Amino acid sequence: MSRREPAAPFPSSVDRAMGSAETLYWLLDRLYCLNFVVFAELQGRLDPLRLQAALATVQEEQPLLRVRIASVGGRARFKPVSREAAPLQVQALGLRHWRREVEQQLQQRFEPGQAPLARCLWFKGAGRKAVLAICFHHAIADGRSGMTVLLDVLRRATVDSTPPRYRPARESSQALDRIRHKPPMLGALQGLRFWINKGREALQFPQQLPGYDPTARADRRVRTLPHVLPRAVLADLLARARQQRTTLHGALGTALLLALNDQFERAAPRSVALNSLADLRGVLDAGLTDQDLGLYVSTLCTVHAVGSRPDFWALAREIRTALKEIIDAGDANLIHGVYPASPVLAPGASVARLVQAVVALGPPASMLTNIGRIDDVALGDTLAVQSLAFVVSPPAQHPICVTAASYGGRLFVNLLYDEHKLRAAQATAIGDALIARLQAVAGLC
Repeated sequence: MSRREPAAPFPSSVDRAMGSAETLYWLLDRLYCLNFVVFAELQGRLDPLRLQAALATVQEEQPLLRVRIASVGGRARFKPVSREAAPLQVQALGLRHWRREVEQQLQQRFEPGQAPLARCLWFKGAGRKAVLAICFHHAIADGRSGMTVLLDVLRRATVDSTPPRYRPARESSQALDRIRHKPPMLGALQGLRFWINKGREALQFPQQLPGYDPTARADRRVRTLPHVLPRAVLADLLARARQQRTTLHGALGTALLLALNDQFERAAPRSVALNSLADLRGVLDAGLTDQDLGLYVSTLCTVHAVGSRPDFWALAREIRTALKEIIDAGDANLIHGVYPASPVLAPGASVARLVQAVVALGPPASMLTNIGRIDDVALGDTLAVQSLAFVVSPPAQHPICVTAASYGGRLFVNLLYDEHKLRAAQATAIGDALIARLQAVAGLC
């Protein structure tokens, strides 16, 4: 197929107003960096020329890898740039301190008007070990689609040299929401029910984590605590979750809530909140797939009563049920109405602070984002993927951010926190308690 004749039924360049979720992430990024990084630990040989060619091909395919953000008429817009004008380049670095460099990427902003809104880093070791990482501005991508881009680059650098497969320039998550196509009264009732439920949750008064400073600060020191659940433990945990009629996300959320609960001085009943990142591709119009790079996740906040002697699996079932009810009701996308499209609220530093103040009104919670199981990747005889994982800058109001991805039968869990706002010893204790609880309940199977 000729590169001059795109196969996509829609334009292959993005030139549109950003949706409210995209604008929300962009505004908060102006206060404190909200990047995320996907990365693969590799074993074998990776040719630098083929890697750069693969990046060029994938950038040509993905419209949101060829945009900058501009303010036009009081609205933030994605404006197209050509790959030739803003190529996505490979930056080669040493392998020794690669995790610390990834942490730095979480704190290194993309400058206003910069393109592309992604950076690629190749950490090379003296032997056959390496790490390939891509850092994304969160307004153009989520963890699942970012990981898909990373794997596409690896495949094209090793076993696939086909021409670009042009992707359509998709609308924002809000424009694709099915609730927009329902009768106005029904849509309004759904929105009202959603916010009434949020108010009811707020009346449960979740408590802030002791020792955490919730103040939003521009200066950050994001730290990552990596953990791995081995194959046997993950297999037992998944079997146990199915037996208990819940999900891995429910188990992860429970382990996180109980690990946070351990930080309180008294083992008294209390309400604890959890922010879960839900992938909306299955409930949005236009047939979105993982291959469509974009921000198609929503933050769902649920509040849970934790007793003095909590039942792990009862709480895991409650988390699963609460998230399913929100998504089934069509309410998942409405939380992004925090930032309505209006010239009165033209994007800027003062509006960013206002948005952060509104966001901070939500119950104190920690964030859990799980992109699920990633299929094994075949890269020929010269290169193998040892692990896949991702990390994201924790929002200012969340003491802890936990990311999870399953690959090769193992679960890769990263706990992230801001060292300016939470002590390292406390974050380490929370991470260790989370993993210990998962191992303990897996051992019951």
